[in-house]
Amino acid sequence: MKQHLIFAAAAVVLATTVAEAQTPNAIGTFRDWSAYETTTADGKLCYAASQPKDSTYSQPISSRGPIFFMVTAIPARNIAGETSTIIGYPFKEASTVVVDIDGQKFAMYTEADAAWIDAPANDPALIDAMRRGRTMTVQGTSKRGTVTTDTYSLSGVTAALQAVTSACAG
Repeated sequence: MKQHLIFAAAAVVLATTVAEAQTPNAIGTFRDWSAYETTTADGKLCYAASQPKDSTYSQPISSRGPIFFMVTAIPARNIAGETSTIIGYPFKEASTVVVDIDGQKFAMYTEADAAWIDAPANDPALIDAMRRGRTMTVQGTSKRGTVTTDTYSLSGVTAALQAVTSACAG
């Protein structure tokens, strides 16, 4: 898992800024979630990340890259909690990802192999649901039409988010 989360760190940095960034430093591991920090041209970037405990597919697939869900903070851009997922394959164009936390649903828009909450104003509600929830599923559709459902444990997410907040404060 640690190797994939380091890959996630690189993806976050590349997706966030074109400028060179330092290798991410692990802040800590909190059950099923980990927290990281790095420095970009804009300053500090911190995030919590996890990988799914299980994945199901509507049809067999040949391969899939690393999969993870993240909550990112970039103080210089006034971003305190941006939710996103990297799914490990290209999404179907103009498709929607559905995040379900114990029955509470959120929509994410897609671009290439990533997805973000449909409106930044909805990030706090999604993060609050993550803190209160036990299980989160992320369902998306690949460019080839395969529907995937990734199931995440939310055990440790609150501690990981607190570590991100502390590391990226001020």
